[in-house]
Amino acid sequence: MAISIKGVNTGVIRKSNNFIALALKIKEPRNKESLFFMSVMELRDLLIALESRLHQKHKLDAAAHLQYEQARDKVIKKMAENIPEILVDELKNADINRRVNTLELTDNQGENLTFVLTLHDG
Repeated sequence: MAISIKGVNTGVIRKSNNFIALALKIKEPRNKESLFFMSVMELRDLLIALESRLHQKHKLDAAAHLQYEQARDKVIKKMAENIPEILVDELKNADINRRVNTLELTDNQGENLTFVLTLHDG
């Protein structure tokens, strides 16, 4: 199942001040919301992929970089209008089946990044 991101919000789950997981709530184009929980390793994989994409954008020539910045600013504005709410109860009673066991970048071409997530419940 493919998920396009319309908005995103995060929260941190801790136990005794130690990081347990990042809650990642995504709002999809039809306002459906999906909540995932990422441990340190899966979060690291996501951040490495995002950092790699940002590095590619910094290597653009001036005209392409300006075009990228204008498109980015439009997307940021739209995403800011669609931030899904994370309830404290969703963090306190995290569903183990929504835990991301693996995160794999499968497509890094074009304007989109495509990831395959394997959840705890398959």
